[in-house]
Amino acid sequence: MLKIAENVRLAEKTSYRIGGPARYYAEPRSEGEVVEAYRFAAEKGVPLFVLGNGSNVLISDAGFGGLVINLSKYFSALTWDNATAFVLSGYPLDDLAAAAAERGYAGIECLSGIPGTVGGAVVMNAGAFDSDISKTLRGVRVLRASTHTIETVPAKDLSLGYRTSALKGGGDAVLSATFDFVAGDAAQIKSVRDDILAKRRSKQPVDSPSCGSVFKRPPNGFAGTLIESCDLKGFGIGRAEISEKHANFIINTGSAKAEDVRVLIRHVQKTVFEKHGVLLEPEVIFMGEFKEPLYKG
Repeated sequence: MLKIAENVRLAEKTSYRIGGPARYYAEPRSEGEVVEAYRFAAEKGVPLFVLGNGSNVLISDAGFGGLVINLSKYFSALTWDNATAFVLSGYPLDDLAAAAAERGYAGIECLSGIPGTVGGAVVMNAGAFDSDISKTLRGVRVLRASTHTIETVPAKDLSLGYRTSALKGGGDAVLSATFDFVAGDAAQIKSVRDDILAKRRSKQPVDSPSCGSVFKRPPNGFAGTLIESCDLKGFGIGRAEISEKHANFIINTGSAKAEDVRVLIRHVQKTVFEKHGVLLEPEVIFMGEFKEPLYKG
């Protein structure tokens, strides 16, 4: 039977280490319990949010007045059938990349080092180094928020685009995913993975709490380059600060508030727009209520 807790602090369940409590909180152990959670939210008339390991989310200081379903604890398993991987949604994406590389399977090594779970990566069509999830994804099992039924959806029907999919913002839950890889040169695949991990360690603030890249890549350029050109590296509001290492990362230097980060995001948007005429679009997902609106140009 599904266990539902109340007033659970969410800060430690995110990579930002920021955020207020969830009114209701559950860690389902089975697909049936995920359905129970959806029905509970519907009966209570409260919103619902599906959380993985919280690596791409900023939770408001007031928290979330609905039910948070965390799939990272019990929905975390990987099985193989030759070069096909069957993965529960809470499984870490980087662990999948490592497992594929170890077996000499190509297609996901460029996503090495991306924090987050497979479910979140599918919803956002996570990517890096000119590759993304869509390159290897065969399909997903999804719980539909509107009907509380589970469907198998092929990748071609997910409208996978740049950091988006048909699943984004719709309230559906990815329960598992299937990937098809191709056999390759194991040594070469591991070399690519090791090189990418080294680049991330050298160029990104991997040892500081953050949500990863804050802004999507704009057309014909890079968010970090635009932000750096505005002399914003090191600029901070409260305890939130633009990383000196990579300008598209906002780090929590100790006890930052969600509103500090939100205000800093708006400041970056406004500054870059006024100098370059480019409106940066946040990649981070905002959860809960915020006082500061995003900049619209």
